[in-house]
Amino acid sequence: MTTWKSAYRGIMPDDYLDALAVEPDAVSGMEAGLAAALDEGRVPLLVGEAGGGVAGFANFGRCHDEEIGGGEVFALYVLPESQSGGLGRALLTAAVERLRADGHEEAGLWVASGNTRARRFYECFGFVPSGRTKSLPEPFPPVEEIHYTLSLNPLL
Repeated sequence: MTTWKSAYRGIMPDDYLDALAVEPDAVSGMEAGLAAALDEGRVPLLVGEAGGGVAGFANFGRCHDEEIGGGEVFALYVLPESQSGGLGRALLTAAVERLRADGHEEAGLWVASGNTRARRFYECFGFVPSGRTKSLPEPFPPVEEIHYTLSLNPLL
């Protein structure tokens, strides 16, 4: 939650972000659901460590939008204190390599249009805007997201 609040500060209303909290029961339920999904191979997840603890993660897989297709990086988050040290790049590199190994010719991702730091990061990695946009669904505040793509075919 800390990383999410940090990433969307200035993009989403402060009162919305400040009100976000994770209840202990919800955490244990999410952990159990994630553990089951990982065990069953339904959710590819990479975890990055720093200082003896989890400092970031990347979640990726087959894009659920048939119109877009290919692979997709669903989420990439690194704790603020672990940013700019290469962990995010390492996680993204590993996720993209796994998507390539799974046979995808393209990787996509969505990023908030106002998240200039993330957009620069993805563009430096080689992702380019595809021209697609969408708004976050309810219950989120209205935030425009931009779709980015990266060719996974080394010949293109």
